[in-house]
Amino acid sequence: MLVVFAPGSRTEIFTRRVRRHPFPAPAVGDVVRKLRVTAVSTRVERRGEDAGLTVEHIVELYTRSTARKRARRRTTEMPSNVVAMPTGDGSVVAEFIRYHVLVRVFGGDPDAWLAHLQAHGDAGGDMRFVRWIRSRLRQNPAILVSIVRMVDATPFWRVAEA
Repeated sequence: MLVVFAPGSRTEIFTRRVRRHPFPAPAVGDVVRKLRVTAVSTRVERRGEDAGLTVEHIVELYTRSTARKRARRRTTEMPSNVVAMPTGDGSVVAEFIRYHVLVRVFGGDPDAWLAHLQAHGDAGGDMRFVRWIRSRLRQNPAILVSIVRMVDATPFWRVAEA
């Protein structure tokens, strides 16, 4: 009998197969039914009396999901209706400064900052941040209050003005 447990579970059975001859035990790391084997347990159980003795070879496979491979897209030429996004700087310091610019320079209005970037160009990847924060503010406008509180709590901008 082959017992394959659900990914990450030690109790939930994903599938169970029975046949007359013992299943060959796969090795750890093999892929079975689109699941990667993380542990293998084999045992033999004897059931019944001497006259009707039944022997079961049980192979238990503990698994995890396999990551799906994504097809790579060719980036030779962009369609005319697609705007190339700059890579930007994803560091914590850059994000911190961008929050200050959003609140202090543009008064918390990402659309004004976006218009400024479209008119003057994007030098450091601010366009990606502005588009991201604009979508977040559309989903939850209340986060602007916490952003303003964070900016007001840090003396970064006041030191620069002095």
